[in-house]
Amino acid sequence: MTVESGVSVRELVEKFADHLADDAGTSPRTAEFYRSDLREFARFLEERGVVEIWDVGVGRVMEFRNHLLGARRKRFTVYRKDAAVRRFLDWVRTGTDVGLEFDPIEPMHQPLDQQITFLDDEDAERLLSFPADTLTAARDAAVIVLMLETGATVSEARALLRDDVDLDAGQVRLGGPGSHLNARTRRISRAAAEILRRYLSLRSDDTPELFVGRAARPISTSKTLQNALWKRCDQVGLPRISPMVLRHTFAVRLLRRGATLNELKEAMGVRDTTNIGVYKKFV
Repeated sequence: MTVESGVSVRELVEKFADHLADDAGTSPRTAEFYRSDLREFARFLEERGVVEIWDVGVGRVMEFRNHLLGARRKRFTVYRKDAAVRRFLDWVRTGTDVGLEFDPIEPMHQPLDQQITFLDDEDAERLLSFPADTLTAARDAAVIVLMLETGATVSEARALLRDDVDLDAGQVRLGGPGSHLNARTRRISRAAAEILRRYLSLRSDDTPELFVGRAARPISTSKTLQNALWKRCDQVGLPRISPMVLRHTFAVRLLRRGATLNELKEAMGVRDTTNIGVYKKFV
């Protein structure tokens, strides 16, 4: 992309968001998420007298990180905005003729002492904002939304059969024989049922498993779903998360709606409340 000399950070932010909006692999919603995060970065720089892109350096990026952390923003929110800034600057360096030479910026990492990472509603929406216009993308969207709404583990998701899901009733059967978790039935929203229904409508096989890989084969390892989740995080500009983050998100949402720890125990299929004591602070 050709840009004029003296171009501002704010102008490049808008050009980058427009670039994403024209990208077939990026949904309009994802482009808007990037635009919002990067506008905040541009405002932060302007408040400190930094307007042009050539005045942005590693120090300013670190200062932005520290500003967010000092404002007591959620760690995951800081990681998300940091990822947006790094992708934007990499695009300026490689996708325009600005000639910006920028030292690599190391991504932020989750501190080891942080026991629970979960998605707020905005981040959950962002995670599902990738275009689900292929069979693989539709499957990934179905896996993610099911885990968010039921608290299913990766192993449970892999083991699900088509018969375990009643989309008309909005119910999913989890756990049971062969699982270390108790059997339970969880309700899903109408929107989630539609995502699952769309995925199944794209399939032309008779494989009984709900989620399948290439050639309609059952998913044999949890790593397949982990890699799929990472791919979607990269696509929408979120830090890479583990499937356990989706289970944590389900648990926190349930407690914030007024559930007790005992009700959470039943919903997650665990055998005693000592296994969910980590969620006590959300009660």
